[in-house]
Amino acid sequence: MGRFFVPRVKKNFFSLLLLSAIFSTIIVAQLGRAADFSPSPEPVAEVEITVLPNPMDRGAPGRVVISGLRPEAPVKGSFDGKAIFFFPHRGELMGLFGADVMIKIGDHPLKVTWGPGPGEQRSLSVTVKDKSYGVRDIKVPQSQVDLSPDDLERTKIEREATIKALGTQSPDKLWSGAFIEPVNGRINSSFGRQTRLNGIMNPRPHAGADYLVPEGTPVKAPADGKVILTGNHFFAGNSVYIDHGQGLISMFFHLSRIDALEGQDIKKGDILGLVGKTGRVTGAHLHYGLYINGARIDPPVFRQMTDTINSDEFTNLPSKSKL
Repeated sequence: MGRFFVPRVKKNFFSLLLLSAIFSTIIVAQLGRAADFSPSPEPVAEVEITVLPNPMDRGAPGRVVISGLRPEAPVKGSFDGKAIFFFPHRGELMGLFGADVMIKIGDHPLKVTWGPGPGEQRSLSVTVKDKSYGVRDIKVPQSQVDLSPDDLERTKIEREATIKALGTQSPDKLWSGAFIEPVNGRINSSFGRQTRLNGIMNPRPHAGADYLVPEGTPVKAPADGKVILTGNHFFAGNSVYIDHGQGLISMFFHLSRIDALEGQDIKKGDILGLVGKTGRVTGAHLHYGLYINGARIDPPVFRQMTDTINSDEFTNLPSKSKL
C-alpha cells in the first residue's frame, strides 16, 4: 500500500493562527458592542425658576431668574398674558415683567417655555397685592377737561402715536447696569395716585412719578436706548419716548425744550431736553413714566431693582421665592 506524506508544520505557525483567531474575536466583540450600545447621554441639569418678588404690589416690577439652561437656550415667557423677554445674567437667564397699576388683585399666571419644538412648559402663580398710593387734587382750566371737537381729534391722533410707541418690542436688551434718576429733585406726586381733577375723581391712576424741579433743569436719559417718539401733545406737552429694548419703554413729559431726535441712539446720562410746564400742568415739573410690555410700573422702584440685580446683593437676597 502507498503512504500519504504529511508534511511537518512548525509549532510557531499554529501559535500565529491561534493569536490571529483571538484578536479577531476581540475585534468582532468590540464592533458588536459599538453597534448594540449608544453613548451614554450627558446628565441634564435641573431647571430652577425663581420669581422676585412674590407676592408683589400692583404697579411693581418683577423678574424671573432661570438656572439650569444654557444662556443661549431659546426661552419664552409671559405674565398675565403679556410677553416676558429673557437675557443672559451671571450665567443664568433673567426676564423682566410688571404688575400694571390697574391689575386685578390676586393670583396671576406666569408661564415659561423652553427647548426645541413645543418645548417644556412650567406654569407658576404670582400673587399681586393691593397698595394704596393716595389721592391728589388738581385744578386746571375747565377747557382742559371738557375738550373741544378739535382738541378731541388732536388727542385721538396723539393717542394712536403713543400706543404704537408703547407697543415697541425690540428683541435685544439695549440697557446695561443700574438706571439713574433723570433729574435730582423731590417727587411731589408719586406713581399710582388717584387724581381728583377739578373736584371729579379720574378713574385712571397717575402712571408716572412727578419730580418738582425748576424749569430749565436738564433731563438725563436713565439708561441706554433709542428715541422712538418725540412731539408736543395736548396732555403731556413736549414729550420724549425711549425704547430700552425687550418691551421696556421710558417717557418724559412737560418739557420746555426737546433736544433728542427720533431714531437717535441714546446713552445713559445724555440730555433729552429741559424741564418745563407744557401740556396740562399746574406748574413746572418732570413727569417720568415706565412701561414693561404694556404694564405701567413705578419708576423709582424699578431703579432700585436695577441696583439690586447689578450688585452682589442679588445672589444673597433672602426674599427669593422658588416655585
